[in-house]
Amino acid sequence: MSRFAAEWLMHLARREEDIFQYPRLTEEITLDQAIGRLVLAPEAVFDGCVEDDPDKMTWCHSYDRCGSSFYVYRNTFQVWLDVSESEPGSGGSAIYAAVGSFAHGCRYTFIGDPQGLSDMALRRRTDAMLSSALKYRGTSHLAPHQRQLDGSKELGVPPLVWCSDPVSNIQSMIHVAVDSMEFDLPEIKDVYYDFSAKAFCDPDGRPLLETVLGSWSDHLAGSGKTRAGISTLKRCILLRSLVCQKSESRSQLLEQILRESREFIDAGDLAEIFY
Repeated sequence: MSRFAAEWLMHLARREEDIFQYPRLTEEITLDQAIGRLVLAPEAVFDGCVEDDPDKMTWCHSYDRCGSSFYVYRNTFQVWLDVSESEPGSGGSAIYAAVGSFAHGCRYTFIGDPQGLSDMALRRRTDAMLSSALKYRGTSHLAPHQRQLDGSKELGVPPLVWCSDPVSNIQSMIHVAVDSMEFDLPEIKDVYYDFSAKAFCDPDGRPLLETVLGSWSDHLAGSGKTRAGISTLKRCILLRSLVCQKSESRSQLLEQILRESREFIDAGDLAEIFY
């Protein structure tokens, strides 16, 4: 598997923090501080030990956001998230970003919910992990859930390959994200990101209209299989365009991102494309 897509994105992420919707938190902070800085209007409603066995000591942090609850659990080394009571589209990406930032800053491992991942979370967690890995330049603070490693042929989600090499892990997450979206939205194969023009393009090479992306987003939401806003669709188009690059063009694109990284943000429509 080529590592080009991961390397290109890592170069961009190192140089341009504006590709992220939520800022990088570089200092060691508490969970409440991370949630408070990245999640809109959270209210902590419970913070206590839910398992007092010394070998299984677990704390639960419960938050309410606009009437929707979510829970963060942690033990000595791991932290995980339960957003099953949150409505889709209610700021889950910010919650994932906050917990990932806490895990990185405090040297925890952000794992999948031991109680299991829903079909929606199977996709959503990989997207969140990819953004966190790029933001913090590695994957040591992340660990996939077993369901991510297994994948789901029925849902069109391939198995996530995970190892000790962060670049390989990032490349694997890219492939999972692309293949999953192609399964749910085959039309995405017909559009692309033009790295010379720094623009999203339709099959005829014209600018890809946001009305088209909006109609795709509505279709996915109506299907009940997955949800994807315009930023998510653009991200998948970018990822697919990187994965599909021919070998002879890759070195040129790597040189370009080193020279022109800011132009991809200011004029290339890539601002806040990751969480």
